[in-house]
Amino acid sequence: MIEINLLPEELRNRVIKPVKQASGTDLTKSGPQLLILIVPLAFILLASAHIYFAFLVMSRSVRLNSLKARWEKSLPERKALEEFNAEHSLISGDAREIQRLLLQRMNWSEKVRKLSVFLPDGVWLEFVSGSGKEFYLKGKAVSLDRAEVSLIRNYIEDVKSDKSFMKNFTSLDLTSIQKNTVGSYEVADFSLTGSLKQQ
Repeated sequence: MIEINLLPEELRNRVIKPVKQASGTDLTKSGPQLLILIVPLAFILLASAHIYFAFLVMSRSVRLNSLKARWEKSLPERKALEEFNAEHSLISGDAREIQRLLLQRMNWSEKVRKLSVFLPDGVWLEFVSGSGKEFYLKGKAVSLDRAEVSLIRNYIEDVKSDKSFMKNFTSLDLTSIQKNTVGSYEVADFSLTGSLKQQ
């Protein structure tokens, strides 16, 4: 009978040939020879590892010393840089404070312009002052109809009704009116005081 095996080569049953076993006398002969080879080889391996690590430690030590020398050499430059940074932070802090004050400052030229725009005929200003939190204004009024007081009150109401003018004031009040006679005309002296908002 003919037997055909269609399995691939790697899946076929193979005939395993028995391996010759070494006799006990061969192992005992090669043991001391093998030991004589292993001991010097292990010693050489340990010595080369020791030399390698010694060179590695020395190279790292040299590198560390060079880095320390560079660090110490750059010490004056680092101190100069720290001083510059401290000075720069002070200057930039001052610049920020000045910028804040400039943004919060009051435009007095605009305030005086508004005061003059609202002036009716027969009213004029003699003195305007603003310092700290105080505002002070002195003026005079004259009217042929003897309506000086109403001219002054209308002027104050017009000034108070302007929101852009009053945005920096907490109060603006008429403090005094005094009538005097100059020639044949009655002249009313008036004064206003105001409190400025905290900047």
